[in-house]
Amino acid sequence: MFLMLDAIAHYLALGIAVFLLVLGIVFVMAPEKGLAITRHRAENLPTIMAGRYFFMALIALGVAFRGTGPEVAFVAAGLAGVALFDALTYYRAGTSILPHIGAGLGALIVMFVAYTGGEL
Repeated sequence: MFLMLDAIAHYLALGIAVFLLVLGIVFVMAPEKGLAITRHRAENLPTIMAGRYFFMALIALGVAFRGTGPEVAFVAAGLAGVALFDALTYYRAGTSILPHIGAGLGALIVMFVAYTGGEL
């Protein structure tokens, strides 16, 4: 019975991933529509961002204490992707990208070390 629930949970997680990917695409293609769909309001985005950073910190802490090397590498790759996506966004806007490039490179270093086990 638990194996069946585990399989269902994996399919539900896959559904969540697809839903979040669709929302991401909507926000890239039509930001106003993304805000409308999610019922977010632009004036609240700094507070919403705080929640996202708290979530990313929680995931990083969880994988740091309970994850395997490949899991740490996977999470670090995701964090690098977020930072580098932000850098690209700010590059296109003509503003400073250095803080996001630094965060992205730092996360890529963690990914590399975690994936290789520190062996070159």
